[in-house]
Amino acid sequence: MERLNLTLDIRPNEIGAKRINVRSSLLVANLLAEIQDKFNIDGTLHLRLGPDEGPLSLRSPLEHAGVSEGSSLICERLIEESGTLDAIQRGMREPFEEHFSRAYLTEEHSLTEYDLAWQPAIVGRKDHRNPSNNRLLAVDLEDIEDLPTVSRHHACITLNEGTFFFETIQPRNPTYLDGALLKPGIRYPIAPGSVIQVGRVSLTFQIVG
Repeated sequence: MERLNLTLDIRPNEIGAKRINVRSSLLVANLLAEIQDKFNIDGTLHLRLGPDEGPLSLRSPLEHAGVSEGSSLICERLIEESGTLDAIQRGMREPFEEHFSRAYLTEEHSLTEYDLAWQPAIVGRKDHRNPSNNRLLAVDLEDIEDLPTVSRHHACITLNEGTFFFETIQPRNPTYLDGALLKPGIRYPIAPGSVIQVGRVSLTFQIVG
């Protein structure tokens, strides 16, 4: 199986140039998923062969997308409009408005309860390589799954003008709200009793008035 030595210019979070060795048959989408998990990058990414080139097709193997030995790829984040990624990048915990005494999520099988004490309230898994990425992690699902289907920063919950919102911030792994697949960059209102699914984990949103 042929392998390729590549250089990635990872621009989100100013990570910079990284050398990698990957299978030539690796799908572009799978390479992006590995980049996001390893470097804990939120949002939707794309790869380009140069600053004037269009994004590589997510469904294409690298070898069919024009990537060859020694290629340099640019990894960038697609622009999203909700503003949530900017808030996450700042890393500041903001208090929820005090219209309730408690907001929390309950995991379906273990009935574990996760209190939401700040926003953006990240739903995901703990980052052991870089603990600073855990500052906004409100719901750590690392111990829930034997084989993780939840990204480190998978989704988040925010509050605006009295309404709670749920948003996927890692679209490579699926996120559902009451059975509907969510699109990245869009905030969806949630109410008590709403069922959130991140990967294979289901959680119910609750508020105590």
